[in-house]
Amino acid sequence: MAIKILVVDDDVYIRSFLQKRLSALNYDVVLADNGEAGLMLAQRERPHLIVSDWMMPKMDGKEFCQRIKNDENLKYTYFILLTARDTAEDKIEGMELGADDFMTKPFNDKELIARINVGLRITTLQQELAKYQHEKAITEMAVTIGHEINNPLGIMMLTLQVMKKKLGTDRAKELPADIDSTLVNGNRIADIVKRLCSLDQLQFKPYLKNSDINMLDLTGKP
Repeated sequence: MAIKILVVDDDVYIRSFLQKRLSALNYDVVLADNGEAGLMLAQRERPHLIVSDWMMPKMDGKEFCQRIKNDENLKYTYFILLTARDTAEDKIEGMELGADDFMTKPFNDKELIARINVGLRITTLQQELAKYQHEKAITEMAVTIGHEINNPLGIMMLTLQVMKKKLGTDRAKELPADIDSTLVNGNRIADIVKRLCSLDQLQFKPYLKNSDINMLDLTGKP
């Protein structure tokens, strides 16, 4: 899948220049001439990186950056802010908005391309880390379910097998106690599922000593 870059600038020359320059590097370039249109495109296209001017009509780069960083689906999008402002205070303000990088106009196109490439590498690393964390979370959930549910489920299965053998024999009188045991372990499983569905603050504990795999702590203890 081609890497998608959103360029937002009210200067048609800069939009055209960056489109040609980035397209030549095989990037998929999407254009907007103000922050309002840029936000709509970002929400629809989900770009890997955004290059935006600061001073624009309808919605300036300041508000645009804030809206991007407050959007759950876009907040990790690498954001490069372009501006004619060159004071340290302006740069600090740009970074406080959530911008990941800052370039002063007029900019050197080679430097901008280099910064875009750096931003894309950072984005790739973030995606790989998120994927690892997601896979690790799934593993830990599977370990939790396997560990916590396997024991009562195993007891239930063995008890049912024993109950089947007792049917029609002198030991049939023991069946009520076996049923009670099965219900107890069934309730244990139901309680585990309930806690899994209602955890407000997830707590973990090591699954095995010296292992980097954890499991959810469902004991309810602080």
